[in-house]
Amino acid sequence: MRTAAKDLDVGYEIEPRSYDITQEKIDRYSRQVFYGKDTKNIHTDDEVAQRAGLPGAIAQGRYPVGYISERMLEFFGKGWIEGGKLDVTLVKGIYAGDTLTVKGVITDKIPEGQTIRLVLDVCLENQHGEQATAGSASGLVPA
Repeated sequence: MRTAAKDLDVGYEIEPRSYDITQEKIDRYSRQVFYGKDTKNIHTDDEVAQRAGLPGAIAQGRYPVGYISERMLEFFGKGWIEGGKLDVTLVKGIYAGDTLTVKGVITDKIPEGQTIRLVLDVCLENQHGEQATAGSASGLVPA
């Protein structure tokens, strides 16, 4: 995988990375959100989710967004830690059994002091080719 550098052009697509979503992963994330406690909620219990009008237990929005951040850390390295920005919208529900692919394409290069900010359109795309999460991410590279 190529890492971020000033010579990458607008239109460069990062290497996609896919993640399988399981109920076990959703439950583990929920357990952390609730300080180690197991709870029945729309994320962990199909019946509770169905009473709320959902087809079944739905992944927490922040959980899969973490996959975008993980990809940006791999791409930008230190430039993500020192100046990374992420702004996304949750577009479509994510459920156990989904496979999400993180995609990103450079859309802008902005001089910023002694660095260049690479701006990417990013998304989580499900196995049906539908965007589940979409927005922008950016990080710094040496000028």
